[in-house]
Amino acid sequence: MSAMELKNRGDRKKMMSHVRNLVALAYADGKFSDEERQYVANVATEVGMTADEMKQIINDPDGIRFIMPENDIEKIEQLYDLILLMMIDGDLNENEMIFCRAMAIKMKIPYQVVDEMVAKVINFITDNFYIEDVVNELAEMMEKKD
Repeated sequence: MSAMELKNRGDRKKMMSHVRNLVALAYADGKFSDEERQYVANVATEVGMTADEMKQIINDPDGIRFIMPENDIEKIEQLYDLILLMMIDGDLNENEMIFCRAMAIKMKIPYQVVDEMVAKVINFITDNFYIEDVVNELAEMMEKKD
C-alpha cells in the first residue's frame, strides 16, 4: 500500500503495521543501514507518524501487531515497498530475501507465484518502474493462481 493511501485512509494500525514490517526487514540482515533508516523515516513521515511512534516501532517492532492488507492491491503495494527497501542499500541479502518471501506468504499471496512476483518486482525497480506501472500485471498473476 502506498504511504499516501494509508495516510488518506487514516488507518493508524495498518500504517504502523506496514512501517513495522519495513523495520523488521531492515533488521533482517543484522544492520539497519543509513539508507534503510532514511527510507523507513520517509515512509513514516508520509503517513503522518509521529517521532514517538517511529521510535516505538524501531525499539520494539514485535510490539506492533501485523495487520493483513485488505485486498490484492494493498498486498502488492506493501510487497513492492518491502522489496524496494531490501534493494535500497545495494546489498541483496539472503535473509532480507527470505523475509520478503515470508511476508508475501503471510499476506496470503499465492505461494505458487511468490518467487515470480518477487523477481518481477526486483526487475521493475531495477528498470525504474513505479508501483503504479506494475500493479495490474502483478494483480493478474495473483488472480490466475487463486
